[in-house]
Amino acid sequence: MLLLLTALILGGAWFYTTWRSSEAVLPATLTINGLSMAGMTRDQALLAIERAYTVPVTVTYASQVIAPLLPETIELRVDLEATAVNLDNALAAGSGGLAFARYLLDTLRQREPEKTEVTAVVQYSRERVNAFLQRTAQKYDHPPLSPVALPESGTFRPAMEGTTLNSEASLPLLIAAIISPDPERRQVALVVAIEPAPNVSLDVLEQAIVTSLNDSGGVAGVFTKNLETGQELCLDCDVAYTGTSAIKIASALEVFRTHEAPLDAGTSALIDTVLRSSDSVAADAVLAELGAGDPYSGAQQVTDALWSLGLRNSFISAPFSLAPAASAASTPIVTLANARTDISAQPSPDVQSTAVDASLLVESVYHCARGGGVLRALHPRAIPPLECQDLLASLERGPGRSLLVDGLPASTRVAHIGGVDGATYSEIALVYGPRAHFILVVFIYQPEWQLPEESIPTFSQIGRLTYRFFNGEP
Repeated sequence: MLLLLTALILGGAWFYTTWRSSEAVLPATLTINGLSMAGMTRDQALLAIERAYTVPVTVTYASQVIAPLLPETIELRVDLEATAVNLDNALAAGSGGLAFARYLLDTLRQREPEKTEVTAVVQYSRERVNAFLQRTAQKYDHPPLSPVALPESGTFRPAMEGTTLNSEASLPLLIAAIISPDPERRQVALVVAIEPAPNVSLDVLEQAIVTSLNDSGGVAGVFTKNLETGQELCLDCDVAYTGTSAIKIASALEVFRTHEAPLDAGTSALIDTVLRSSDSVAADAVLAELGAGDPYSGAQQVTDALWSLGLRNSFISAPFSLAPAASAASTPIVTLANARTDISAQPSPDVQSTAVDASLLVESVYHCARGGGVLRALHPRAIPPLECQDLLASLERGPGRSLLVDGLPASTRVAHIGGVDGATYSEIALVYGPRAHFILVVFIYQPEWQLPEESIPTFSQIGRLTYRFFNGEP
């Protein structure tokens, strides 16, 4: 009995000593306005809470971080005397015999001790908070904005959504951030009503592109389509051009249609080479593959496939590497595009397309990759979505950034193919923008041949204009 009594006395003394030593600093369960003061002394805690309220409040308006709200702007301060009284009262309540008994029971039962929340007395000017919201609304609110031409830079400001600050809903959120000492909570996203940007006529984009083409010194064909809204722009898009790039895409599609999936490694590598380079030997090898060794037969097969899609202004009648003079004796293929007498881009007699045909071809692949579109309707078993995805992946691995792609933000996903055919520059691009995916096809025939560094800026400008029109600021 004596031993038990001695053990209880010694144990109690040990618990009491531990409890008293822990009172030298604030307990882990004590917070001031939600900010932990664990391990601090009383004076350190008061200094810490005062400093916490010197941190500016980070304010976001419509996902944009604006100028921070500085404490002095709203006369924010901590009443240290009143806060110290609250802290001392809390500490007094946690001392004495009753407090030790609670500590002892919590320890023995391995129970979490009760949390102690101390209120810091924070003062600020409500009038200045309201004034801050008013100034923010005056500075950032605006109605939906139509595009504005910027002739001096050869571009335009894209259409913009309208924004209106909801001050009534934002006020309690802002005050909650103001009175919190936690840095992670001293930030607020103001409540802002968003009004969609107006549906803008493509006339604005057309005018900007025409301006950028004024100095090209040639015949230009442009077609673009917003795949989200269906908006289309055609600038001489039905003029016949040497259309090597479009025909390469059609050749690849025909291989996918006529071969069992998946393609063998050799054929797959060949297709990848054709879509990623200007290798006419590889392109002719694809035609020979389609024609059972005869590239002319393969060319006719590709043309038939194009025409079955309704692309009657696109064809190939001879191997890619064949010089035009070698086919001079053959009967030329006449289309609505190359029969025009008002405008001519002097296309190759053997391989032709138009900007609109090239765009429709790429659009069919785009929808096929998603399980729909005309290709899936015509060839539901022969061309599965995976093959269309593979084709687009090859185009995404194209030969670096060139022509139209140079005008786009560096991180933009683009499936593209293009190059120079004699005096004709061309680029076919499927652009995956953050707001809208779009197709952009540009052909420029320049009778007086120009160096690439003289022509590429025009393509880059057109790419930049179209991207900004459909997707806003990069």
